[in-house]
Amino acid sequence: MDTEEDMSEFVMPIDKEKDSSESALCGRKLPLWLGLLLLLVAVGLLVPMIYFAVIANSKACVDGLQAQKECQEVNQHVQRQLTQAQELLHKKEAEAATCKQAVVTLRDSLKKEQARVEELQGELASLNQQLQDALTKERRKSEASAEDNGSVWFFMLLMCTFIICKCLKK
Repeated sequence: MDTEEDMSEFVMPIDKEKDSSESALCGRKLPLWLGLLLLLVAVGLLVPMIYFAVIANSKACVDGLQAQKECQEVNQHVQRQLTQAQELLHKKEAEAATCKQAVVTLRDSLKKEQARVEELQGELASLNQQLQDALTKERRKSEASAEDNGSVWFFMLLMCTFIICKCLKK
């Protein structure tokens, strides 16, 4: 024991006041009521925690979490399908707008062509009437003058050529 005392002098000087106050605090006992209160609080916190841990790991809770996960996956799948359907809808709407514009353009062109056809039919009827008038006039002349049939045929050929050329120019 003498060696222990000798060594303690070299290691650390001892403050007798400080040492006695520390030993006084360490030597004190916790009041019984405070210890029971702390134990009761610890048990009061530990029991609900164990209860919730057991419930969280129960079959119903695990099944519920699995169902929720599956529901979220299905929801995400449906959301992707909805997004794809909306994109396809926008694409088809754009195509429909293009088609509608093409229909409007084609209708306008058709109306113009119909007006042109009516105009050409009117001109053709007028030319046919002129041809009929000329033929009638020539027949009267031929009957009256009893000319050669060759000149009538020449005149008719000339008029037909005139009509065809006029139609082709338009």
